[in-house]
Amino acid sequence: MSSKGTEGNSSHHTAIEPDGEKPPIGDLYDVFANRRRRYALHYLQQVDERASFGEMAEQIAAWEHGKSPHEVTSHERKYVYSALQQRHLPKMHDIGLVEFDKRAGSVEPTPVLDDIDVYAEVVGKRNVPWGVYFPVLSGVHSVLLAFVGLDLAPLTLFSDFEWALFFVFSLVVSSLVFLYDTKRMKLGSSGAPPEVDTQ
Repeated sequence: MSSKGTEGNSSHHTAIEPDGEKPPIGDLYDVFANRRRRYALHYLQQVDERASFGEMAEQIAAWEHGKSPHEVTSHERKYVYSALQQRHLPKMHDIGLVEFDKRAGSVEPTPVLDDIDVYAEVVGKRNVPWGVYFPVLSGVHSVLLAFVGLDLAPLTLFSDFEWALFFVFSLVVSSLVFLYDTKRMKLGSSGAPPEVDTQ
């Protein structure tokens, strides 16, 4: 993978991923660990074209403060704008996710970003993470299956076939809810970022 830095004091950043290779997983985790960068990527994947710093900063500030874009103050917008321009966009550019032009005040997603699916596991205060839910469900099924095999009361009130239907039904329903939740939590989906909806 070749790389090319900026020359002199040019304000235009040249992509460092010309061959379209995905960045190292560690770099991606580092980028996605920051909420504001996730918001920026969510916005870029929605517009899927060159966007202006100003419009992006205004929308991200709106998400961060729970407002509509037209309610964002100039201070809130400027704070996000400066952070994006000075820290977040250069970092995302350096691993090839975006290209941005300071002089033009614009940024756009690269094909590398288009090839990456990012999902945010956002867990509400009363919800259980999927990474915990499925192991617990498997454990409950295993215990029930063992008790059914031992013909312990009151599990004998139901036939083996009925228990089999219960196991299959619970797995199917859980899987369908998981697929729906995963689609809803994908960055770049319609609406606000997933974590905004749970705040």
